[in-house]
Amino acid sequence: MKKTLIWQLALVTLLFVSPAFAEQTSLTLDQVIKESLQKNTSLFRAQRDYDDKLATATETTLLDNPELQVDVVRDKGQGGTGTDLEFTQPLKFSQISGSRAGYANALSNIASMEQKYEVLKVINETTVLYTQAWLLSERKKLYESYADDADKMKKLVKESAGQGQTSPAASHLFSSDASKLRVDANAVDAELRQVRTDLARLTGRSYQHVRLERPSFIAVPTDTERLLAFAQTQSNVRNLIKNRIQTAEQRLSVARQDAAMPEFGPRVFYSRSPNGDDQSYGIGVALRIPLWNQNDAERKRANAELRQAKSEADLYSGLPQQDVIAELQQSASALQERADSYFDNILPGYRKSYEMTRSMFRQGQADALEVWQVREKLLSSENEALDALAQAVNARGTLELELGGKLEEVK
Repeated sequence: MKKTLIWQLALVTLLFVSPAFAEQTSLTLDQVIKESLQKNTSLFRAQRDYDDKLATATETTLLDNPELQVDVVRDKGQGGTGTDLEFTQPLKFSQISGSRAGYANALSNIASMEQKYEVLKVINETTVLYTQAWLLSERKKLYESYADDADKMKKLVKESAGQGQTSPAASHLFSSDASKLRVDANAVDAELRQVRTDLARLTGRSYQHVRLERPSFIAVPTDTERLLAFAQTQSNVRNLIKNRIQTAEQRLSVARQDAAMPEFGPRVFYSRSPNGDDQSYGIGVALRIPLWNQNDAERKRANAELRQAKSEADLYSGLPQQDVIAELQQSASALQERADSYFDNILPGYRKSYEMTRSMFRQGQADALEVWQVREKLLSSENEALDALAQAVNARGTLELELGGKLEEVK
């Protein structure tokens, strides 16, 4: 009796816990982006790079530790001990001139900008994968639905053919369509599994039993000047390159100053004779002359960093930012309008036309071939609508990367 109860409880538990019986969780794009920002490994790497640059900035501004030299002196044949104390603080010329402080500020600034840009890239990457997963899920359901519809039409055509109203050939047409659509649905499902896996890697959760909501976005702003003004204050590629050049120039300035001027250390010393009768005080300076090592390695690294940054700037110099933003804005706006038009205007009309044609077929007012042709047009338009949305999301992401921020932030 006890064993029977245990198995009954286990069965009830499985029914409520097993994903096969569990109700699907619904997630929006904003929820998935939030999860991605919390768990994405790219952001942890970006945080590490940010901390590394801040550590370098801190190291750049810190003074070298002072040196304290203490000698206990005892004259031969005499009692008592004397003491010699010497305190030296090493200093570099770049610390006196303020170049190191400027370099540290530049490092902190570029670290913050790079971190913000990485966050934007993660948001856009998540948005693209989310949209792909939603599109593939919708396409799979679309093919399965149309396969079922083709089976129903096949039966209707057979009945009509049995009454001599329709050619039996039309039955084979819908039968083949049903088989083809189910095969296509399986292929889409295979692709969907890959995209869900990629999305899971970004967010650290499974999407096998999750229903994704259709992504929605605000309209693309039409004022190009407003977009340009927004871009000039954001962490985009152009501003990153500009700040990398400034950082490299600051680094090279520090390296050159430390190579040209000797490192010096103000000294304070005190001396007391063993018998305590003589005491002396003094100040001085210790110089480290850059004779053999003129900071050559650091100057080469700084020059290489500056050359790379300038080469990137040259690449973008022939592409005026205003022109690029205007082109991308028009592209994103046109593609979003096309996608919205498909879902709001085009598809409802085609769906209504297909319903009416099927109804006319049942009443003997339309041929089976007409039904098939209208349905093919509808199916083609459904696929085009999904592709249009994907293109709109990609165009939007490209514009946002050029701007350095989300369109929702533009004011």
